[in-house]
Amino acid sequence: MKNLKAQIKLATTLGLLMFYITSCYHKEEVDTVLTLRKSKNYRYELQLLVHHEGRGNIHQLDASKYSFEASDWLYLNKNLGKVYCKDIVLTYERNKTNDLHRQSNLRGFVTFKRDSILIRLIVPHYIDQDTIVDEWNNYEYNGNYKLKKE
Repeated sequence: MKNLKAQIKLATTLGLLMFYITSCYHKEEVDTVLTLRKSKNYRYELQLLVHHEGRGNIHQLDASKYSFEASDWLYLNKNLGKVYCKDIVLTYERNKTNDLHRQSNLRGFVTFKRDSILIRLIVPHYIDQDTIVDEWNNYEYNGNYKLKKE
């Protein structure tokens, strides 16, 4: 009986250890200081630099850690006061502002203050990935950020 209990305890410990080692996770963190600079197609571009970190996908039998940086981009012609969505282009690739690459049906605004920016945008989720809006979601990087102008 003692031997069986010891085996169960060992198996449980090894199982928990394997779960811990191979557990998947993904964490995103936006830089607290956003960079505003001159742009080619619009007067300004705003870079939202996001650091991604995690561990692979157990469904793919890959438990390796990863870390990379990516950016979302806002393009605007104004950098003072409140700028509404009709005057904002949100894209996930730098300088790709045409209709094919920009976020369609954007709602909300950004507000520039002297040395900070408030982002309050709403993006659609499409049922058919194209035309029928299923629901509206807050943009994942909404928030108040410090602003650095280049």
